[in-house]
Amino acid sequence: AVGPDDLRLDMLPRIRNLMLARSPKHPWRELDVKQLLLKAGLYRKDTESGKEGYTMAAVLLLGKDETIHSAIPHYRIDALVRRVQLDRYDDRDCIDCNLVEAYDRLMAFVAKHLPDPFYLEGDARVNLRDRIFREVVANFLVHREYMSAHPARFIIYKDRVETTNASNYRVEGVFDPNKTMPFSKNPTIAKFFAQLGWVEELGSGMMNIGRYLPIYTPGSVPEYRDGA
Repeated sequence: AVGPDDLRLDMLPRIRNLMLARSPKHPWRELDVKQLLLKAGLYRKDTESGKEGYTMAAVLLLGKDETIHSAIPHYRIDALVRRVQLDRYDDRDCIDCNLVEAYDRLMAFVAKHLPDPFYLEGDARVNLRDRIFREVVANFLVHREYMSAHPARFIIYKDRVETTNASNYRVEGVFDPNKTMPFSKNPTIAKFFAQLGWVEELGSGMMNIGRYLPIYTPGSVPEYRDGA
């Protein structure tokens, strides 16, 4: 069984700050630790059996490294750069920490290896790289099938970025996000990321990528593929 000592509860002050930065009157702002975890679906009580405890989402989102490795031994995310060394890699970050920290490390990897061009939307500067890859990274983490041992990879090539994940897919092959009904594969994780402002309305991530990617890299079109 997972107990409080198996989780990074020391991360909760930062998590609260992220929630409040997004919404100063966030409804979770005054909840104590147990209430927050209950509200987030990270701690549950079965009304029939009376059993209660931390969920797998709690382990993935807030677990210590050893807790995650014990529960999901195959869990790992490979972030790679393959611009010169195509058979191996030019740079790599092997990520095996919880999803909150994994999001930070993937965004740092993106910032290290991808350009940040100047772009104005009206009178305001828009960080195209962050707009695009916040969506890419968040969806990459939220929609993975974590019980599958299939490796998760985030790869930066000279001419493209590819992500691959295990998934419980509903569409075979390339799909058009404008014609496909989105569904949440890990709703508790998605809800938690939404409270942090890392994902928005279901399906909006692909719309934002489609909007900003052709500006970031002229002529480029995102491709989404399931089950292949």
